[in-house]
Amino acid sequence: MGVDEYATRKGRHHGTVLVDIETRRPIDLLPDREASTLAAWLSQRPGVVVVCRDRAPLFAEGATAGAPQAVHVADRWHLWHNLSEAAERTVAQHRRCLRVLISEAPEPEPAPVMPGENSASPWPTGHRFADRTRTTHATVHALLEAGHSRRSIQRQLRMTSRTVKRYADAAQPENLFAGQWQNRTSVLDDYKTYFDDRWNDGCTNAWKLWEEIVPLGYKGSYQRVRAQLRQKRHRDL
Repeated sequence: MGVDEYATRKGRHHGTVLVDIETRRPIDLLPDREASTLAAWLSQRPGVVVVCRDRAPLFAEGATAGAPQAVHVADRWHLWHNLSEAAERTVAQHRRCLRVLISEAPEPEPAPVMPGENSASPWPTGHRFADRTRTTHATVHALLEAGHSRRSIQRQLRMTSRTVKRYADAAQPENLFAGQWQNRTSVLDDYKTYFDDRWNDGCTNAWKLWEEIVPLGYKGSYQRVRAQLRQKRHRDL
């Protein structure tokens, strides 16, 4: 059985649609997106053995309570959607490495900064992550100003409570551009190419690599080198 949402008025009223995955036909329409409503519906039909749903917490809670015997799976669209978002995050986190590969290419013209936009932002207009964050931030704050509760926003935007809190607590979207958004420097930046070459040569011993880069000018600690290799080892698994 497939579980998803439908809307009679987008952003105002949502319900739950139940679909027979084998016949691809709707089974029922529930008047809301409450976990208790879904659980009550499922508890009256013990024959459900597979629930195909997205990652909305309320669907997870309702399906678990109403059909504890059922296996939960994700549909094809959400699998590809989650994969594409994970790929975007990975590319953003490793964009410094990608710049090395295109260092000889002509520099693209910087994206224009919109009037009133913070020009000091590490991500100007044109970056999909930054634009999506700004749009979501504006939506969350517009709903808050309209009197919606955080729980209501969580349901409407299909977010977790932690994600809603992050956006609600941020006065400006730029406050959310941390970690993967920023070009943070490290004392190991000048030695990453050396690490890659030695790694490809088969040297994975952190202490040995630390001894090799100290004469080259490295002034950081051995612990940083060990942490760098641990991250590289996990990425290569």
